[in-house]
Amino acid sequence: MSIEEYLCKTYSSKTFNGNLYHIRRFTDYYPAGKAAKATYVEVLQYIEYLRKNFDLHPKTLKHCLYAVKIYFNWLIETGQRNDHPCSEIQLKDMINRKIQVDKLYGSQALERFFETVCQSKRKHRLDSRNKIIVSLLIYQALTVTEIAELTTDDVNLEKGEIHIKAQYHQLSRTLPLKAKQVLLFYNYLNDDRPKQAAFAQEPSPYFILGQYGEKINPHGISKMINEYRPAHEKIQPEKIRQSVIANLLANEHDTRIVQVFAGHRRISTTEQYRKNEMETLRTSVNQYHPVK
Repeated sequence: MSIEEYLCKTYSSKTFNGNLYHIRRFTDYYPAGKAAKATYVEVLQYIEYLRKNFDLHPKTLKHCLYAVKIYFNWLIETGQRNDHPCSEIQLKDMINRKIQVDKLYGSQALERFFETVCQSKRKHRLDSRNKIIVSLLIYQALTVTEIAELTTDDVNLEKGEIHIKAQYHQLSRTLPLKAKQVLLFYNYLNDDRPKQAAFAQEPSPYFILGQYGEKINPHGISKMINEYRPAHEKIQPEKIRQSVIANLLANEHDTRIVQVFAGHRRISTTEQYRKNEMETLRTSVNQYHPVK
């Protein structure tokens, strides 16, 4: 059984190409036939080689090791080896989760995103939906998953608020809507959304629908709001959320209030968005006195 046949038999088709690529990278690292005889120390040396010579994200490095483990599983199953040299190796490379506060959007830039979102040349019935998505990003700082999971029951136009359900990393909360959002939501619920829902075979409880009445994929939200934007004007949903939180803190809002607004489970997460004095100074220098 070849390594390709083993991967097809044992692992999903989605991971086939990635695993095969990393396995071939490992076998190509050694002289012909030597990879199958690699020892525990030699596998560690290979991982160190990747660290030093390639700018790999810690997750990618773990994928590399995972593929190497698959390779040795194949050797054992096909009788080419009777021991596994790296089954106990676990990588603990730290992922840098520091927020690049000085590279976020300012309040005026966020407002421009909202005002320019309706730029579609086709599919005009999706304009209000896309504008609502952007409004939820810049006024409530929702994650794309929270937007996708909103139901019509979560929207209370009478009180002018929306309820956001708890997610794995986020707490539930109820947030007020801006005045401009209330009318936008009302028109969408009574006009555009029913037209989208008419394409579906069954009624959907979700507030934001795809163009054929289906539940939207969170990962597709960026494509929805950027479909007709030129490359240099593309907006990133995650960066919008980060910007809103950072701007609130920069305007001296209480950290615990911002924590509740953002749905952070820990206040330390909220604190990551606060600019220190050096970051503020660096931003000002770059803006008004850039070094040529």
